[in-house]
Amino acid sequence: MNHSRLLALSLAVLLVAGCESKPEPNATDGETLFNYYCAGCHKESGKGSFLEGIPANRATTMSESEVTRLIMHGKSNMQDMPSFSHLSEQQARNIAQHLLRRLAKQQ
Repeated sequence: MNHSRLLALSLAVLLVAGCESKPEPNATDGETLFNYYCAGCHKESGKGSFLEGIPANRATTMSESEVTRLIMHGKSNMQDMPSFSHLSEQQARNIAQHLLRRLAKQQ
């Protein structure tokens, strides 16, 4: 009986901890979008993971328009960076603004 409860509790914790609900298709909040689409690799702080080869994107020298294009279309020399072509240009721009205006200040 104790094993069943422990297993059920463990599964519940894993489900809650690992679930970040997908934003609405027309969501525009840059932080929400960044946390859903980018934080899995780059972390919510934008620090990335040096040991995994994931750059600290909050330290980028790219312009807002360059980051927006990268989010939407990817880049051939960054094959591990996915593109998010289903996002609107405004959504991608809002992610870029969150990255460049909020996360960059936390360095």
